[in-house]
Amino acid sequence: MNIGDLIGYGAVKQVYKSHWGKDVIAYNVINNVEYLNDFKDGFENLKILGPSDFIVQIVGFCLEDNVFLTEYHPLGSLLKAFSSLHEKMSLKEKFLFCIRYVEVLEFLHDSPAGKRVMCDSSTLNKTLEQYLVTASLNLVLNDADALPEIREQGIVCGHKELGGSFIAPEQKWPYPKEEFKEEMMIPYNEKSDIWKISDVCNYFLGNSEESVAFKYHLYPIHLKCRRKIPNLRPAASEVVEFYNKVLHEYFLAHNFIKEDL
Repeated sequence: MNIGDLIGYGAVKQVYKSHWGKDVIAYNVINNVEYLNDFKDGFENLKILGPSDFIVQIVGFCLEDNVFLTEYHPLGSLLKAFSSLHEKMSLKEKFLFCIRYVEVLEFLHDSPAGKRVMCDSSTLNKTLEQYLVTASLNLVLNDADALPEIREQGIVCGHKELGGSFIAPEQKWPYPKEEFKEEMMIPYNEKSDIWKISDVCNYFLGNSEESVAFKYHLYPIHLKCRRKIPNLRPAASEVVEFYNKVLHEYFLAHNFIKEDL
């Protein structure tokens, strides 16, 4: 194994661009033993959720050394890649990012390993860091160490109080006059992921005149995603269906594409 440059760094692990024979791979190694359980959870989740087009693929591992290897994508994280790509992308290409993002959520919410929630999504940037962009401008989920399975009682993401406009209302501490206590948080479910869809998609689309006009076509489904009561929000599959309908109707009507979608 020829370990190369550092390409990713977080509290749980470091990632290096490396070579294994003629193949370029991503070398994932634990960064802090205090997060060993998180590191192992990430590895196990990648194993049980894959192989899938929606998840980065494991190509090797050595758990004795707390190392696992995944496929390498030169464009890197969605946060990094999109900042350099968006000016060159058409509106259709940007909207395809919206669709792919929700398709990943749809997969997680009905995965082979149960219903999963993206807990590492407390901010827009944090959410975008969880994904990689492939050479074909597709998205795959890369960071899987905070994907708890929802059971009947629901889940609570993390051990600290969450805040900000990006997270869903049910993820916020409901007792403002009392000090935060994790055990007093009311559990929630995958509908917390649905709340964030409109913010993520609007980021992809940007604020050009063309994009602003296009967003009106998404308003009905985005309004549903932002309902205060979680159970009134749509499932990810409903959002994907709506997005695909808009993709066909809008771009064909405006003659943006020539091929048969």
